Amino acid sequence: MSEDVTQLKQTIKELQEQLDEAKADNSFDELKSKYEKVIEDKNKEIAELSKANTLIQEKMDTTVDNLNDEVKAKLEMAEQLQDLNKTVEELVVDKAEATVDTFIQQGKILPAQRETALKLCLSDNDTFLDLYKDAKPIIDTTNAPKARKVNDSIVDGLKDYFKN
Repeated sequence: MSEDVTQLKQTIKELQEQLDEAKADNSFDELKSKYEKVIEDKNKEIAELSKANTLIQEKMDTTVDNLNDEVKAKLEMAEQLQDLNKTVEELVVDKAEATVDTFIQQGKILPAQRETALKLCLSDNDTFLDLYKDAKPIIDTTNAPKARKVNDSIVDGLKDYFKN
């Protein structure tokens, strides 16, 4: 576009020189008519270039908006993936704890070995299962007290009692 402006300035300069010459030899009206025609044509060109520039700018704006929307969507997906990965990690730990606790209840692992067994289960679950799934109990858990679920009403009653 700056080349067009430079070219326009050059054309105007040439026309000004022609105008000065025309004044000297009385062909001013002919030159004036020619000058007005050139100005009209160049104004049309400028208007067309401006319209084309506006269309290009609108297309660029639309493209940028679309890209921004895509980036936002991908960022949201990345956050969801992080949340999902965190949930999966938590589930893996929960499953490992449940597996180790089951083997403890079966007497195949001593309660004092829980943390070590949990580390092994988390690092290499297949090896852990191979070690303990068919293992014979090392302690007898048949007479061990079973965990009981605490009745919520009893807990609420105790809370009320100690409030007073």
